Amino acid sequence: MSRDTGSVRNGNVRNSQPVAPENSALADELRRILKGKPTVSGFNRSFKHEIMTFLSAVFKIVLVACLCIGFAFGGFGAGMLLGYVSMTKPLSIADITRTDEVQTSFVYDSEGNEIARLTGNENVDRIYIPISEVRNTYLEEAVISIEDERFYEHSGIDLKRIGSAVLSALANGGSATHGGSTITQQTVKLISGNDQHSTSRKIQEWFAAMNLEQQLSKDEIMELYLNLAPMGNNYVGVQSAAQNYFGKNASELNLAECAFLAGLPKSPSYYNPLRESGRRNALRRQRIVLSKMHELGYITDEEYQNALNTELLFRSAETTSANEINSYFAEYAISEVIADIAETRDISVDLATTIVYNRGYQIYTTLEPEVQAVLDEAFSTRELFQQDPTLLVDYPEKPQAGMAVINVETGAIAGLQGGYGRKTVNMGLNRATQAYRSTGSSIKPIIDYAPALELGIITPATIYVDEECHLDPNNPNAVWPLNADRSYAGPLTIRRAVALSKNTIALKVWYDVGGDTALWFLMQEGIDMTAEGSYPAQAIGSFTTGITPLQMCGAFNTLASGGTYTEPYAYTQVLDSNDTVVLTASPEKHRVYSTETAYIMSDILEDVITNGTATGTVSVITNFDGEYIATAGKTGTTDANLDKWFCGYTPYYCGAVWYGYDNRLRQTLIPNIDKPNANRIWYYVMSRIHQNLPGRSFTRPDTVVEMEVCDSGYYPTDMCRAAGTTRTDLFVVNSYLAPHADALCPIHVEPTPEPEQPVPEG
Repeated sequence: MSRDTGSVRNGNVRNSQPVAPENSALADELRRILKGKPTVSGFNRSFKHEIMTFLSAVFKIVLVACLCIGFAFGGFGAGMLLGYVSMTKPLSIADITRTDEVQTSFVYDSEGNEIARLTGNENVDRIYIPISEVRNTYLEEAVISIEDERFYEHSGIDLKRIGSAVLSALANGGSATHGGSTITQQTVKLISGNDQHSTSRKIQEWFAAMNLEQQLSKDEIMELYLNLAPMGNNYVGVQSAAQNYFGKNASELNLAECAFLAGLPKSPSYYNPLRESGRRNALRRQRIVLSKMHELGYITDEEYQNALNTELLFRSAETTSANEINSYFAEYAISEVIADIAETRDISVDLATTIVYNRGYQIYTTLEPEVQAVLDEAFSTRELFQQDPTLLVDYPEKPQAGMAVINVETGAIAGLQGGYGRKTVNMGLNRATQAYRSTGSSIKPIIDYAPALELGIITPATIYVDEECHLDPNNPNAVWPLNADRSYAGPLTIRRAVALSKNTIALKVWYDVGGDTALWFLMQEGIDMTAEGSYPAQAIGSFTTGITPLQMCGAFNTLASGGTYTEPYAYTQVLDSNDTVVLTASPEKHRVYSTETAYIMSDILEDVITNGTATGTVSVITNFDGEYIATAGKTGTTDANLDKWFCGYTPYYCGAVWYGYDNRLRQTLIPNIDKPNANRIWYYVMSRIHQNLPGRSFTRPDTVVEMEVCDSGYYPTDMCRAAGTTRTDLFVVNSYLAPHADALCPIHVEPTPEPEQPVPEG
């Protein structure tokens, strides 16, 4: 119930899209755990174990209490405390103490056009609300009663509360009924995001809390807590919780609703109002909050009884969406800004998000509007996703795709698309940046062949034999790997093996490079899979975790840019409402391959399009005037055709496409007619964004030359030419793998003439 009947600000009620309780990950986990009958006792610990657990818990609490007392009065533990305190990082509270207004933030493309505006109402998970707007409610009193009854008396830490927590633990088997943290301490954790359980962290938290009390007023600390407190289901702050649970603004909450929300932050999952059991738990805690408020004199007997008898009217769980739907690119750029602010200021992601959405920031992104327009067009074209929609009528879901395009010269992300069709929700799955899928053969250039070229193991003309192999160390009797066409072509050059995507030769090259070395190169290209350890299936794109289109695009851009990896970035600069620079992009950049390796690998990958697995669905790109623009790329298919990839580039742009099904209900195989769709999407986008660019080839280094070579790998003789075993290919000058005139082919030579036999006399 409200304490005055004055006017209430009528803010816009945001829409939301909460996950239904029965569909939540937690519900799935519970169903998994509770399936069937129990086979072991739920309480199967020995008496000795219980005693030790109890003593351990009590010891930790007593130790913390002793250190706290020592810190307050000097003496015991002073040296240790000083050491911990010296390591305490100061809290970065810039941009969070201006409580007088909430300002809209704006997102711009590379040409200065507005592509998104961010206010609390457009971010379904959190809305910042000044404390002045909830002063007419009981929110403050409810929070103080249950979390920190001496909030206005202490200077950041409450020794009496800590002592009470110790006694509570002693009386309850090592588990205190309440914690010793004050609202200020909890606000410190919400600002820093540091919730590590250790003695050193606790002491640093005390020091930070007392320091925060020196910097902010009690009202400012309470405002931060009310806006940063976790409220379950990804809702942060009382305004978000009020709108999503009760369908009203926080300024309109009655006493019963205030008490209900004040109890949620202790354990948002346990008190989850969207679950039946969680709501029952939360209602029990609400009664505890009301009782404490009554005990402390914040409410009268009548108010207490009325609140206990007030039925809470929860908002229905209808599916709605936010007022403004941001693009996949805008959402990704915003997420990058939030992550960088959290890291540079050493604050929590929640606080960084609140700042970005509510403090009038100006975010300048790398989005190129013409590139993004073509991506949007492609991902709205049904024919690129469903060649024959009648084949998909009984499918549980429709095909999807994700694509990233990077500007080769800058390494900046020029455009993103995270799903087919119109985007209908904010913060949904962005398949360009969040779909971690096996890459199939598209990984071969960046994990097998380019590393081998760089290490001087192969040249484009090096011969490997495509034959039946037994390369699985765990099953040496099995024939593995298999080629896609289940046939073998015999001796092939590396150039031809790449164009035909021969798995056998890729595995042989991977073994020659070495698994750990291959992973090192992949990590240098922005894809860190070292935690998985090396195993042969990685050579043909089988990973436990999977890789996103943006990661693949960044890795291939290493080749497109001449061998230098630039970490893909989505924004250039962020300014605050006073035009002060808050962030400037500083992407990681380092050389991975020599310019010779990058050029030769690109030249090989041109054959994939002109005479390889992409022929017929991808062509060399031409501009509006018909001038050719060098085009390189690689196809990829995973087992059973669950995923299709195309990763390719020109001297101007690099693009990577994943195509397939989300497989949320079951694994769905791609119909034969749709198998080239990743190629089709890539070519549709890339051919159009190059229309107004001049014709251009990949720049060949002076140290790369064309030379004639025999299939034997030696300098050819006339006999080699007569036998038709010579070819012209690219080599690095002075490389020991290049053919040399002083090392003629020893295989194709003129036969030594037999000595003449003497004619017998007579």
